[in-house]
Amino acid sequence: MGNLILFCSLFVSTVLNLESSVRFPARGFAKVLTEASAQKRLSAYRSSLLDEANGSRYHEGYSMQFQLRHMPRRGNETVKIGFLSGTFMGCGASRISLAGNTKEKSPTHYLLLNGQNPKLWKCMAGNSTAQLISLEDSLEPLVEGMNQTSFDLLMPFVFWDGKYVHSGKVAGRPAHIFAFPCPPWVNKRKPDWQSVTLALDDAYDAPLRVEVLGKSQIAVRSLILRSFKKIGDQWIVKEIDCRDRKSRSVTRMKITSAALGLDLDESLFLSLNLAQPIQVDPELYLPTD
Repeated sequence: MGNLILFCSLFVSTVLNLESSVRFPARGFAKVLTEASAQKRLSAYRSSLLDEANGSRYHEGYSMQFQLRHMPRRGNETVKIGFLSGTFMGCGASRISLAGNTKEKSPTHYLLLNGQNPKLWKCMAGNSTAQLISLEDSLEPLVEGMNQTSFDLLMPFVFWDGKYVHSGKVAGRPAHIFAFPCPPWVNKRKPDWQSVTLALDDAYDAPLRVEVLGKSQIAVRSLILRSFKKIGDQWIVKEIDCRDRKSRSVTRMKITSAALGLDLDESLFLSLNLAQPIQVDPELYLPTD
């Protein structure tokens, strides 16, 4: 399976590109792994992400329009529109543009670099200079009042010290679950976080679910893959839910249209050019509904 991080990011990136032969859902359960084979699988997954993060390709760029729909337990729903783009599915560099509000006519841009040393830049609406965002600040919501964060998209925990937990079925597919204890910089901002668990698809090593466990080992927040969509000969993620246990709210990221097979200038994925918009012919976007 090819690797894309959108959920926008590593989570969305690594599951957006699926071979056309894949059939969903799959039946059966994943075979229990030995500790040695589990660590080998996790190491191979990390290596594949680093391998995909470099290089360039022609006619494989993508731009996807998405909707962030926040559904609180009480109160009115809110919606934010944005775009997720990259030079190819699996590239370690991706961009997110979030539409401005009534006062901010210009969008806010984010540049995400995944890998062992992830980095995040933000270019506020109306500004021409990108600001480097700390990993601690990546724990804050992308949109105030919503659940999605830059941390969810960067997924830095993939390169933390991981331990194999067990195997089973996740999102209807055989999977292997790994746990990553939170480092001090996370606990400094989120003292109730203990570890992050990652469910990897048995056949394709795609992330199917991410959960943050608290001190009671109960999931305090979850990223759950909801559905796929086939466009041409490629499967892409259509919907991902980000659930927060404390507020009992859900922020759903839904890919509403996608333009594939693009040639996007690599310079647009440099922090110094973050203020420059990525322009794609609107007629190239195919709806996912």
